[in-house]
This record gives sequence, C-alpha cells and structure tokens, in this order.
Amino acid sequence: MKKFTLLASIVLLFSSCINETKRIVETVEPYTFTKTYRIYADEMIERTDVAGTYYEYEIKEPKLTSEVFEYGILQAFLYYKKDGKDTLCPLPFSDFLIDGDYQWEEQFTVEFQVGVIKFIQKISDHAPDPPASEFYDVLVRFLW
Repeated sequence: MKKFTLLASIVLLFSSCINETKRIVETVEPYTFTKTYRIYADEMIERTDVAGTYYEYEIKEPKLTSEVFEYGILQAFLYYKKDGKDTLCPLPFSDFLIDGDYQWEEQFTVEFQVGVIKFIQKISDHAPDPPASEFYDVLVRFLW
C-alpha cells in the first residue's frame, strides 16, 4: 500500500507540473500609409519669420487623421537618386552646397498637423533666394 501511495503521489506531482496552459496570441497587422509627393519649387510659398526667409509647401492629406496624429508614427524622407540608385534620407536633412566662393546650407524638414503635411526648405543665410532644385520628392509614411 505504501508503494501505491508513493506512486500515486509521484503521478499527481508530475501531472500537475505538466499541465499546459495554452495561450492564444492574436496577431494584429498595423495600418500603414505611404505616399510620395512631388513638390515643385515654383509652387512653394515664400514666408518670413524672425530669422528671415524660408519656403513652404502645404499638402492636404485626409489620411492624416487625429487618431494617426495622436497615436501613430509619422515619418518623412527626401527621395532622390544617388549614384543611379533610389535613396531615402530621413527628414530633417541639411545639404551643404558650394558655388565658387559662396557656401551655404539648405535645410529641409516636414511638419505634421491633422490633415496637413508642410514641407519646409530654408537656406542658411535666410536670404530670399529661391530653392536650388526644380522639384523635391518627399515620401511620407504613417504607421498606426
């Protein structure tokens, strides 16, 4: 009888340790939005602030909802070709340029508001010089 009690105790002990709890894992796919906008320099609006002149282009984007703005991940990239390859450079971005003895820096950034994406280009001396390129391609990505 002692052997039976010992055997039953061992079986109970091990069976309680082996009890598997199945965990259900739900996979949730994120929502994403990706779009490339071509912004022509001659369509950018010249603005001024206390530092001087800058250029801005406003894009109306209804997919940029208050939910995406509040809880999402918002990204913007300057999209261009470099050595014949597609290249994405995260914004903000600064580019240093030289023309003879004149050196300057172009600064690019994007601001997000609900329903609006603003592309902004500034030149280091904040002079009213127009943007250096004919157009800029900006890739915007939302993840929520």
